[in-house]
Amino acid sequence: MMSPKRYLVWFLSVVTLAIAALVAFNAFADYYILHDRNGPSIQTVSGFERVLKPAWIDSIEPSLVFVGSSRMREGFDPVLIDPTFHVNSFDYGVSSITAYEARRFTQDALGHPSVKTIVMALDAFTGNGEAQKIGPGFDELRLTVTADGKPTPRRPLWIFTTRYLSGGAAGMHALGLYMLLQLGPGQTASDRPDLFNAYSHMTTNIFRRDLTNRDERVLRMGPWQHQQFEATLGALCHRGDVRTILFFPPDNYAMIDRYLHNDRKDFIAFKETVLADVERHNATCEGKVALFDFLNHNAITDDVLKNGRSADYIDLIHFRPPVGMRLLRRMLGNGGKDSHLGVELTGPSTTLLSGQKPD
Repeated sequence: MMSPKRYLVWFLSVVTLAIAALVAFNAFADYYILHDRNGPSIQTVSGFERVLKPAWIDSIEPSLVFVGSSRMREGFDPVLIDPTFHVNSFDYGVSSITAYEARRFTQDALGHPSVKTIVMALDAFTGNGEAQKIGPGFDELRLTVTADGKPTPRRPLWIFTTRYLSGGAAGMHALGLYMLLQLGPGQTASDRPDLFNAYSHMTTNIFRRDLTNRDERVLRMGPWQHQQFEATLGALCHRGDVRTILFFPPDNYAMIDRYLHNDRKDFIAFKETVLADVERHNATCEGKVALFDFLNHNAITDDVLKNGRSADYIDLIHFRPPVGMRLLRRMLGNGGKDSHLGVELTGPSTTLLSGQKPD
């Protein structure tokens, strides 16, 4: 029979080895994902992104950051964006983002000196009430600043424990490593839609199922979401060194039609409220904001399935990374054939907030 002392030594040794193995695996996987040429595509993947993305943005030191929901997460792939626009980008999109998280991730991006441009989708500020302030895995201590804008105490410690000691990190690292190792020589995420859902195509069956599942859906900004949006603009007010672009994302028009049918008044009010806030912000703040509306009839939302699949959508609200490229060209001012895509509400274009075609 093992003595208590020997048992304690044995137990502590096992625990130490387990912790060392966890740290070693997380360190290896983290390095591999951040340095593999296809590694940035993992940023489009759903998993424990709330856990690791605050650590990854530190390592990547991006100049361009995308903030938003799964629409952003799946729609903007740095592997496509960086060589085309000659930037170092980071996809800070997370599944089912809350308005508070959108505000806090924006504050976190602003806390990194390398960031010069922030692009945000406004669906993050829709919903009713404060029932779910944060999503699973979100932790204030990982961000560069607190909610009131002060530096987060002991943040390096929290980032280290998050990155190397948390089960969430191990899960995301394992998933990312597995996906990257499945790619063949010369392959990218776009070649493996079976692995990278962002590159899959909406089919007729997906269209029908999604329309049924989202049949009662509305798009409205509740009072709490509005409060968080105003706080986000407040964080941007004195940041004239950062270019900020906000946009209403291009949900498939079949979905826009449901919004209009289910709650036309609040759908339009959402857009009007955002526009009024942005105009007031731009009239008084150093950090100006550009506002684009793609939530209307346009060359993307009017997508029609050809041969049973969509060229632009994964489902009715998630657009594919090639569409993200088109949107980014338009918003950065080098749209080419897409230079008239959507409406720039803070520009000289005619404002049309209903989402319908003009008469």
